[in-house]
Amino acid sequence: MSARLSILTLGILLVATGAGAQTAGTALRGILFNIPGPYSATGALSENSASVLYGLLLGETTTFPTGTSAGGLTWTFDDTLRVPVRRSRSFGPMFAERPFTTGKGKLNVGAAFQHTTFSSVGGRSLTDLEWSIAYGDPLYIDRRTSSLSVQLDRTIVSATYGLHNKIDLAAIVPFGTARVTGFSSLYSLLSGVEDTFRTDRSGSSSGIGDILVRTKVALLASDGFDAAAAVDVRLPTGDTEKLLGTGFTQARVMFIGGTTFGSVNPHFNVGYTFGGDGMKFDADSNRFEESDPELISRQPSEEFNYTAGVDVAATLRITIAGDLVGRVVRNSALLEFIDTGPGAGDRQIVPVVTPGAVHKLLGAVSIKVSVGGAWLLTGTVLFPLNDAGITPAVTPVIGFERAF
Repeated sequence: MSARLSILTLGILLVATGAGAQTAGTALRGILFNIPGPYSATGALSENSASVLYGLLLGETTTFPTGTSAGGLTWTFDDTLRVPVRRSRSFGPMFAERPFTTGKGKLNVGAAFQHTTFSSVGGRSLTDLEWSIAYGDPLYIDRRTSSLSVQLDRTIVSATYGLHNKIDLAAIVPFGTARVTGFSSLYSLLSGVEDTFRTDRSGSSSGIGDILVRTKVALLASDGFDAAAAVDVRLPTGDTEKLLGTGFTQARVMFIGGTTFGSVNPHFNVGYTFGGDGMKFDADSNRFEESDPELISRQPSEEFNYTAGVDVAATLRITIAGDLVGRVVRNSALLEFIDTGPGAGDRQIVPVVTPGAVHKLLGAVSIKVSVGGAWLLTGTVLFPLNDAGITPAVTPVIGFERAF
């Protein structure tokens, strides 16, 4: 009887623990869509603008750049020596594809760890979102605030195999943990009487993200210019509830170009991502005082992607690279906060949704160091160059590559 009672007690504790746990998606919705107590709503955002922010955050956590699958060691076959030789002195960039293929029968594997904190939306900190109004004598105040912390840790495993001297097949598999913490609160002052309300939420979830499969074909190899084309397919293997997947299959076609001037290698990528209708709004709706168009459906967005930069073989063992990573996300939205300013007699802070394309820019500075001939240690810092859409904080990436 004692053993059965112990097992039953343990089972109840496990069920209770599981029931209390929240996924990252559940916690995020709880903070943004909070409707507690005697109030119609609390928090900085209306139901509509909260839905927009949820969609923007889901899009960023699932499609944030993961780096290239191209191996740092690339090979070509020397017909005179009858042996494979290094294609380039440089080990290449981290967040751009280069036109070189791995080489027939060659395998490159790699792993990288990436820590990303999403810090702001429309230039305003996610920890300081606010809707408020203050006017009159005696003073009337209605202030609703929200604070969000959204973090994503990812381990990205990649492998590239040379099917042919001009054809590579690659796979990128991300494993992630998303963490969301925050609160929504209300403060009011009416006829000298103060009232406050606050709710806190947190949640985390882990699992596999959306797997990406890539095929790259070398198109041109010459002394002056090299070119290749690639097709990526993003598979919906990640869980949207865990903020790890888009829930849709997407495909990207990409043109890759580059050239070499001694140890300096300029490169560029231009591509387009297909799949998903993005955010759809009812342009004729006027549900809110700030005239937000009503969000009626949400899917992943198509994108125009580009990367441009240069990688430099500083020594035989060290390559340094810098890149500009751009994404023009179609059928998305800007979420901005309009503040009439503390100098005004009556002050308002109001979130406003503007549908349209969002142009996001990141910078990347990378270093690759050769260790033992076949190993590469890699380090990158990603940083935002504008504040369009959801903006990440400085993102460190560390990893390694191994050639076989």
